[in-house]
Amino acid sequence: MHRPILRVLAAAAAAALGLTPTGCGTTASRAPASDGYPLTVADCGRDVTIGSAPRRVLTIGTAAVELLDAAGASDRIVARTGEFGASLPADLKNPPSDGLITDPSDPTTEEIIAAEPDLVLGYGLFNADAQQLADAGIALLTVQAECGHDDGSSASPVTLSTVSDDVRRLGTVFSTSSTADAAADALDQRVSGARRAETGRTAAWVYYFSSQDPLSAYGGGGLAASVLKDAGLTSVYAESRDAYLSVSVESLLERRPHWIVLGYGLYGESAEKARARFLAEPGVEALEAVSAGRIVLLPAGASSSSPTAVAGLEQLVSATAE
Repeated sequence: MHRPILRVLAAAAAAALGLTPTGCGTTASRAPASDGYPLTVADCGRDVTIGSAPRRVLTIGTAAVELLDAAGASDRIVARTGEFGASLPADLKNPPSDGLITDPSDPTTEEIIAAEPDLVLGYGLFNADAQQLADAGIALLTVQAECGHDDGSSASPVTLSTVSDDVRRLGTVFSTSSTADAAADALDQRVSGARRAETGRTAAWVYYFSSQDPLSAYGGGGLAASVLKDAGLTSVYAESRDAYLSVSVESLLERRPHWIVLGYGLYGESAEKARARFLAEPGVEALEAVSAGRIVLLPAGASSSSPTAVAGLEQLVSATAE
């Protein structure tokens, strides 16, 4: 998920936490200690030191929950925030209780500290102060495909390999590498099995951020464009390096996508409601993809850095077979 209006300077957060620059990879290195800690991991171009295996985690967004579940560490979640009504996938191995949702929107500093986490995992801070969290001894990790989230772009190329790499990274952080590595390998195998050669067809992946927001689309800078490419499709908004775009029916008519991929569930809406809302857009009936019935509905998680994105690729390949 993204916040199209609010912005946070990642550099300020890094400075507040005393992080030091490094590469943009997700590898983790262990300092010599009997239990593997303290542990230093790369996080969006900075190093974060984890003093001991995190036992209490606050998540921001559904992707963080999914990644922790795949890494075998979802039992460490003590608070869930920033999900905005979106549902978790039904196939989680150890789904956290909905009773752990302390704030459906972006959490404040006070809300985070009140949950007493030793680590926060998510897509960024919008209503919280990084320095105050650091002073409280709370480590911050970012879902790696969201490194450019705060400015609406991608800090580095984002692919489905980013998802499996992040699962492995979290396995190291939580000392659950056996489970995490197996899950990551399985995800990589699924991607390899689903990936399709270029078909020459184009697509627009559109969605509604909330019940009040206008039509949006994923640009060429995020995971969604990579999923389309793996499905053999080219995004009609690939020229934009922004991850999130405000679009109009007119721009869709100009680009004439062969397929419309419609995301649903970002704010809890059903696939049926999302489809009805899109089809009610003035002029949308003039799109060839609409008149020909070439609309694929994918859950919100399919565009986020999570295992659901792999399932989304599989569904997209199947639905667009011609």
